[in-house]
Amino acid sequence: MATTARDVVVRWAQRGGRALIVVGLGVLGLLGALGWESGTTAVGQGASELVIGVAKDQYRLEGDAAALGVYPLNANITETLVRLTPDFQIIPWLATSWEYVGENTWRFSLRRGVKFHNGDEMDAEAVKWSLAKQQRFQPLFPAGEENIRVVDKYTIEITTRWDFRRVVEALTHPSYAIYSPKGDPGRNPIGTGPFRLVEYRQNEVLVVERFADYWNAEEAPRVDRLVFRFVPDGSTRILALQAGQVDLIVPVPRENAAALAQQPGITVYQAPANAYYALYFATKDQVPPYDTLTDPRVRKAVNYAIDRETIVEQIYSGFAEVAKTLTPPAVLPEVDAGVEGFSFSPERVAELLTEAGYTRGADGFWEKDGEPLALTLVSGFPPASIIKPLPEVLQAMLEDQGIRVRLVEFDDIGAYYDYVDTGELHMVIESGSWNMPDPSFIPFGLFCSCNTEGEAILYQRFWINEAFEQEVMRMVSAEDRAEVVEAAVRAAQILVDEFTGVGPIAYIPNLIAARDEVQGVVVHPAAVHQRWTGMGK
Repeated sequence: MATTARDVVVRWAQRGGRALIVVGLGVLGLLGALGWESGTTAVGQGASELVIGVAKDQYRLEGDAAALGVYPLNANITETLVRLTPDFQIIPWLATSWEYVGENTWRFSLRRGVKFHNGDEMDAEAVKWSLAKQQRFQPLFPAGEENIRVVDKYTIEITTRWDFRRVVEALTHPSYAIYSPKGDPGRNPIGTGPFRLVEYRQNEVLVVERFADYWNAEEAPRVDRLVFRFVPDGSTRILALQAGQVDLIVPVPRENAAALAQQPGITVYQAPANAYYALYFATKDQVPPYDTLTDPRVRKAVNYAIDRETIVEQIYSGFAEVAKTLTPPAVLPEVDAGVEGFSFSPERVAELLTEAGYTRGADGFWEKDGEPLALTLVSGFPPASIIKPLPEVLQAMLEDQGIRVRLVEFDDIGAYYDYVDTGELHMVIESGSWNMPDPSFIPFGLFCSCNTEGEAILYQRFWINEAFEQEVMRMVSAEDRAEVVEAAVRAAQILVDEFTGVGPIAYIPNLIAARDEVQGVVVHPAAVHQRWTGMGK
């Protein structure tokens, strides 16, 4: 245990400070060494263009999963029937109204006169085509293509296979973007949004231009063109921003956010937190030696071994909040308030592990029946390079408390899912974001075997229990909002305090850093809903 958690925290804090010092010593030369060409898409070409440095290109280009310019980076090429505002309200958008008409059926009235980028009018046939595409890929509500019906040119109905009352909330997700069937969502997406696609070079650049016939004059873009440059390395994004190679960067590396905010000519904008970092504990169908966390005392000991205050204050410099559950207060304050959660307590770690039959070895690590308490922690969603340094910090904190940790990291999300499916792990570190205003979104999607529609199979090892599932099902089927909130609080209490299937660490706000000449920056809490139309120079 020569390297302590404090050593890891200090090392990463120093690394962030050095990155910004290097900027002051010779950023243009360093960017040149990194392959950036000065002036190729430079800032300062007038108010007609914004250049935005973004992370790794993660677009899917083939099949029903294809969503170029839509997900996970939303370039405002497409829009949804209903929209999620920055204060987490649902408002009409491409649909002007909706109603529940009984027998598990929702009816939506479409906005008339909305044009696609090819000049065609948006109608119910295009809406059905678009919704069916997403339902074939990864449905967020239980309805197949046959359950989406055209009533007339401007009316569509969705019937769920069982009593699922969160359909409207699900339709805010950008995955339910409306496309023209004449385009290709993976190569040539034709939407109704304020910008239209003009250029895409994979892993290099995505360029969109103002759509002259956009239906909503009040939200017409302030600039003629957006240039999204893919810059996977966070330090390089910062260098590009400081050098004037880009106007904005997103995401902002959190370990650098505080120092970046002190730089002249740059502002860091922060939204209320709607995402989280957390551990998920593998407890179902695990076999030795990967069944250690089936003992709830060990799961709770892991939670008490984490110093969340240090993580928030020293790693993220206050650009995060200590998490008690997976639901930040901005999403649903009753959940956070209703959960006790965990605080750092070496005493409780020792009590719980002793109670579970472990003893301290001569080397300071816990062991049982001659076998060390050793856990495998897997990082891969988001890609390991993005979530750093958190896995290393957690590894060091647990080892400070005598719990050995082997860290396995993936930058390829597909490889990560494949590894999780093997079961050769004890826990994963993931970031989740509330991309929908539905309190059941994450519990239902990740931890509930009742979710037979989506990819919950990937998380079958993190199943909780029957009591949890009953509350989740109450959330998805309740008509009364008060009952939805009550079920959400009870489900979180089971998830965190009682069964302890997760280890919440931090609530994470969405950040955008921009040069001061950029005006009108409004950061949406959920990055996938970000609107660029109000920004200009």
